[in-house]
Amino acid sequence: MTTKRRALIVHTGGGLGDVLLSGPVIDAVSQAGYEVDFLARKSTSLAVAGHRNVGELLTIDGKDPSSLKAMRDWAARLKAREYELCFLLWSTSRWAWTLYLSSIPKRVGQDSRLLYSFLFTHRVRIRSEHGDDTTHWTEILLDYPRAVGIEPPEKVEPRFSISEKSRQEARQHLHGLDFGSLDGPLIGFHSGKGLELTSRRWPVERFAQFARELQEQLKARLILTGGPQEVEIVEAISSRLQLPHANLSGKTSLPVLAALAEACDLFVCPDSGPMHLAAAVKTPVVGIYALDEDFPRRWAPFGVPHRIIRPPRPACPPGCKKPTCPNFSCYLKVQPSEVVEAAAQLLASHD
Repeated sequence: MTTKRRALIVHTGGGLGDVLLSGPVIDAVSQAGYEVDFLARKSTSLAVAGHRNVGELLTIDGKDPSSLKAMRDWAARLKAREYELCFLLWSTSRWAWTLYLSSIPKRVGQDSRLLYSFLFTHRVRIRSEHGDDTTHWTEILLDYPRAVGIEPPEKVEPRFSISEKSRQEARQHLHGLDFGSLDGPLIGFHSGKGLELTSRRWPVERFAQFARELQEQLKARLILTGGPQEVEIVEAISSRLQLPHANLSGKTSLPVLAALAEACDLFVCPDSGPMHLAAAVKTPVVGIYALDEDFPRRWAPFGVPHRIIRPPRPACPPGCKKPTCPNFSCYLKVQPSEVVEAAAQLLASHD
């Protein structure tokens, strides 16, 4: 009996969306005849935990091995698994050296890194680092398997596998919700950005205006979602809404959030991991890209009907960066009427 060749994909950086969008790389490598294992941070590993082409999911607490000893331990662990091929989709020096020490014959990683790119047997020129701001990130990641002659499948689509248990839990959340006289589309409304935010730092009043307009103009049945670190801002938005809605922030796991998004007619949110999650379960998306450092064509909802809202540039003060932005005033340049119009157009075209 022929033993299937083994390959490893390492992606320990970025957020949920970054890891989710690496799904087509898994598919391409699997289609080429490899048994694929995936290594990710525990906090983002759920993005590919149910992927049908992932053999074993390996996890690490942080982005990198924490010490030289940890690097040697990981190298020995990976060497014992006898991989023929590995891909480092989020390059760091420690992982480059760890993969080198693991003696995997083919190691694919990023070029242009003076301290460690020479450790890779195959190097990838990352288009986004050389002026390309239009190619979708999914397509950029597929340059990694292309570097070793593996062409992607004809149909490329990130996807998230939802178990029946998660769907059942989502139904339990939805059962008995009272939206009063609102009988319009069921809309998931995610207002976070994957950061630890407070209601004083985040423009909760503007997001509440988006929500109110969706309710008043479209009779939308709104489900407010958010992770544990976003409960405060979602509650602040909820408190500003007069019409009935559901606030499920902090009450769902990632798989259940995916099942809720799947049940919705539409998902409205800023560029974020949950936005890509909604797209991965084939729910149409209205994406709000207010920050100057947002790149809507690179990070658009992939493979689903969508509308992108982007205020005129520049929208941010010079030098403003997402992790340190004091008030995210760029979202004030997005008009509630734009959100409603985009949602209405998308719902009409999707129907």
